[in-house]
Amino acid sequence: SSSTVKQHHLNISTIHASKNHLFTTLDCQPHQNLKMAAYNGSKGIVAVGRSLAIRQIQRYHKPVPFILTSSQSTEAQTEKIKLPPNLKIDPRAINSKFSPFKKAQKILLRDEADNEEDLDDSDEEPEMEESDYDDTDIEEEDVDFFFETPIPAYTVPLPERLEVDIVKKSDFSTVVGKCTLPAMLFGQDPIRIDIVKRVVVYQRNKKRGKRTAKTKTISEVSGSGRKVRKQKGGGIARAGHSRPAHWRGGAKAHGPKGIIQDYTTKLNKHVRKLGLVHTLSQKLKEGNLIVVNDLMIESHKTKALSRSLLPILPDTRRSSLLMVDWASEDEAGVMGNLPVHLIVASGNIPRVKVLSQGWVNVYDLLKHEKCVITLSAIKALEERLDGVAY
Repeated sequence: SSSTVKQHHLNISTIHASKNHLFTTLDCQPHQNLKMAAYNGSKGIVAVGRSLAIRQIQRYHKPVPFILTSSQSTEAQTEKIKLPPNLKIDPRAINSKFSPFKKAQKILLRDEADNEEDLDDSDEEPEMEESDYDDTDIEEEDVDFFFETPIPAYTVPLPERLEVDIVKKSDFSTVVGKCTLPAMLFGQDPIRIDIVKRVVVYQRNKKRGKRTAKTKTISEVSGSGRKVRKQKGGGIARAGHSRPAHWRGGAKAHGPKGIIQDYTTKLNKHVRKLGLVHTLSQKLKEGNLIVVNDLMIESHKTKALSRSLLPILPDTRRSSLLMVDWASEDEAGVMGNLPVHLIVASGNIPRVKVLSQGWVNVYDLLKHEKCVITLSAIKALEERLDGVAY
């Protein structure tokens, strides 16, 4: 590749890549802040580094026309870029540290005369497609671009967020009432991600447990020390006893020696409870918390439960659900504070897990996208975690 840089003019006519041919025409009249024009052959990208714009052209199999001109305004000290009307800049890239428009504002300004004129539908020009692109159309329309940081979408603020709907358990979409969730469990703001992370690490380490594996050495493997065959004359490798590591039934080379490896870590009970409180608050903040009266379903059939879960679980391959309940042991059809029909019906539905409030944990809440919780489980959690949050 070749490039010629003059005092105020840059002309890169034709660039050939080694593997994929790239034909790019780029004529640029840069201002005084022109710094760099380079070609990266490994990625097939032509980058023109300027204080105002960075344009990257990927590999194409056909010529790609691109003209970028700029003029400096002495009055407003702003840069104006003449860009084709079909060029759109993704607003998500504005906040990138590599974006030249990071500190600017995103406002599309046109001439005031064009705003005052009433354009009829018949006079409107159709949108230009990439196939109809022409270099002469760039000069016909002058568009000024200014960029601003997009305003983030905020959730429902507290305490209005604690006012939630109670839905019907038959379809999980019909609203049957309203309730106010306890602020201690669901009103934590901001969410302490550091505490939640510590609890997740604690749970995973506890599940890993201790490692007590041990393999037998040559002295421990069962077998005689008698010489297997004579030393010479057999045309085969010499051998002593029948317990070497490379023989079948022999010892294990460099295996674990039986030393107990404890992977569990310690975390205070108060911190573990605090992580659960912040995870529940995060579920409500995301809008993935669903409150029902109870989960005492009539049938143990999986088909009936899967149909009722369609509004909140349309595709079990991409979404998951955690159901939390706390039923009394005195009621009929209850085992382990959970309805028996619910346990049986949800057993064959993938990515659906049923837990009692005593077993609800941070890891399962984060692993499953949505959470269905009953009023009795919320009351039991409030009593169990009373005085945890600060």
